[in-house]
Amino acid sequence: MFRKGVAAELRWLLLFAIVGFSIGLVFDHVVMMMLVAALVFGARLMLRISELESWVEATRQRGLQENNLEGVWAEIAEDVVLIIRRYEKDKLRLQQVVERVQQMTAALTDGVIIVDKHHNIEWWNRAAEMQFDFQPLDIGHKVTNYLRNPKFIKYYEGGDYREPLDTYSVRHEGQHLQFFVHPFGDGDRLIIARDVTRVANLERMRQDFVANVSHELRTPLTVLSGYLETLADTGVLPERWGKPMGQMLEQTSRMNRLINDLLTLSRLETDDRDFGQRPVPLLPLLEQIVAEGRALSGERGHEFLINCGEGIEIMGQEDELRSAIANLVYNAVNYTPDGKKVSILVNSDPHELVLKVKDNGEGIESRHIPRLTERFYRVDAGRSRETGGTGLGLAIVKHILLRHDADLKIRSKVGKGSTFSCHFPIKRVIQSSPEQQPS
Repeated sequence: MFRKGVAAELRWLLLFAIVGFSIGLVFDHVVMMMLVAALVFGARLMLRISELESWVEATRQRGLQENNLEGVWAEIAEDVVLIIRRYEKDKLRLQQVVERVQQMTAALTDGVIIVDKHHNIEWWNRAAEMQFDFQPLDIGHKVTNYLRNPKFIKYYEGGDYREPLDTYSVRHEGQHLQFFVHPFGDGDRLIIARDVTRVANLERMRQDFVANVSHELRTPLTVLSGYLETLADTGVLPERWGKPMGQMLEQTSRMNRLINDLLTLSRLETDDRDFGQRPVPLLPLLEQIVAEGRALSGERGHEFLINCGEGIEIMGQEDELRSAIANLVYNAVNYTPDGKKVSILVNSDPHELVLKVKDNGEGIESRHIPRLTERFYRVDAGRSRETGGTGLGLAIVKHILLRHDADLKIRSKVGKGSTFSCHFPIKRVIQSSPEQQPS
């Protein structure tokens, strides 16, 4: 039932009690001798405890020491030795794991930085050392003292890490970095810096190519369309040339629209997104777009509905917002049967404002929806050409919304129509109080 050491101590206690009782009977002082026996036994215990404490202290300072203890004290020392050896084994295993992780992260081409809850640098890998010129004395200092890019500081302190940050390096000219921040533990953060210079240069080359080619094509197309219009208006061409001339005018017009859309996309990708932003009254903007939509509808007799409160303003660039919403409304007009309704609905909650453009068209199969905002992607190429589309409208809408911190969400059901929703963050919405609204 008891361990050997405990049983031995109990035997010693019993022995001291018997001896003290026996001597007490002989001298007729049983109580006094029992007390003396207890004191002697207690002194023996204190001596053994002192020996154990001395051994523990020596082990702590100089490592494991030889165990010369006896009885239960030897067993306690053996337990301590077992705990120490387990601890050393776990410590060695954890050190091996840490070394393994450090070796793996050192092999990464992405920079890895570990930051504590006070935003101080704890560790970095070799790639991060090369990217940011870190030195050993930088450990324990604020990460924002070394990554001084204003965009990174705003991104890091903002706390919204759902999307990565693409920006330039302040230490190496011409280098472009993509930052990922992953919170973990008790307020710690893992920062990953990826060198995307090659991708950024290729993207810039693509943008320059599209912009330059579009500009170069615009002049000859203008000349061609001008001559074609002049020839068509002279009335001197044979009748059989009427159809070819009409087709040539139609195609040059389509090419001009395509070039204009490509130039718009190029501008959206390169211009400063914050330039020229101001509060844009939403209801008057929607009314102007609907008036243009009625003109586009013409004799098709579409019904238009606007449901938007007065006094709502969105912080942004008015021309861009007009272009995005107009693209959605014109698409709704083009794909809605004659006489059907096109609705523009605006509602908000504490987190966002949602502007929906709803049509009553044929709807879109679900497999097409994820790709609708891709450039030149068409659900029905023939139908798009009939309606004069370039295949770039929704791509333009997506880029404009991204420049306004907004998202485009699409819901559609075949035979039931489609709803295109623009989700603006509430920080971009200005709601006038009733007394500020015009009477």
